[in-house]
Amino acid sequence: MTSPSIGLIANPASSKDIRRLVGLARVVDVEEKANLVARLLAGLWAGPPTRVLALDDAGGLVRRALHLTRSIPIPPVEFLPVEAEGREHDTRRAASALADAGAALLVTVGGDGTVRSAVEGWPEVRLLPLAAGTNNAIVTPVEPTIAGYAAALAAHGDPASDQELTLLRVIGGADGPAVAVVDAVGVRSRWVGAKALWQTEAFVEAVVANARTTAVGMASVAAAFGPIPPGHARHVVFGTGRRIRAILGPGQVADVDVASTRLVPIGQAVSFSDETRVVALDGERRIVTPGTAVEVATGPRLIAVTEILAKTRKPGFGSGSGEGAEG
Repeated sequence: MTSPSIGLIANPASSKDIRRLVGLARVVDVEEKANLVARLLAGLWAGPPTRVLALDDAGGLVRRALHLTRSIPIPPVEFLPVEAEGREHDTRRAASALADAGAALLVTVGGDGTVRSAVEGWPEVRLLPLAAGTNNAIVTPVEPTIAGYAAALAAHGDPASDQELTLLRVIGGADGPAVAVVDAVGVRSRWVGAKALWQTEAFVEAVVANARTTAVGMASVAAAFGPIPPGHARHVVFGTGRRIRAILGPGQVADVDVASTRLVPIGQAVSFSDETRVVALDGERRIVTPGTAVEVATGPRLIAVTEILAKTRKPGFGSGSGEGAEG
């Protein structure tokens, strides 16, 4: 029986946008990302047999990781027939190729933008995203070795414990159809330029699909109004009303005025107001309006690392005999 394949996309360009300059975040360099991938590969070997299908990224992250792991056991690693160009569409093309290859799941190394591009290429993906970006609202905050072990278990296990994410589909933008996995934010300025959002006075409204109190960015604002129920997004309109102290980025704290909020269920859409001139997807300005709407939709599935380990990591796994029973 052939071992299941696990997709791997590492983004060498993540964590290098302007939010790193206006906040206090440090750039995650190539060597650190390669080390992260190496730990992931070591963790994959600890679980049931798998093989890895990886994008041969433009920064050589996976190849560097293979060099780092040359003296330790790791699963077989093959490269996808996708030529990386050092652009955002590398991730989309690689994710689509992994879907065609029948990969069991995908591990990404990057931030929310990397996850978004992967979902654009493989909408039904089972996903385990590792944090190596600026805003990591959707990623799994876990040591990469543990993540690798959990990914190997998940590739062999029942996906019933996966968390189904809510997705935002952008309709009518000048750049064509697109998605967001965390938020779509309308701003007043037409300037796309550096893409990233950090000026609160430009905010008009936002639709947030996934938020938690420990996240940064627009997810931090939406979480102040309580959890977002499964199958919903939160529409936030900025203006005089309630003042929220938000963590907009690493080391970046700001007060944001919110006029109103409402929940939007899957299947419904939010049409942005005429005041919105540009829509940013997951913190990056991309879509020029007018005429842009955001539909709330069913999204990809997130590997539930904690639940998988709780169910499957039992004494007696592997070759060790262990010690006596507790009691």
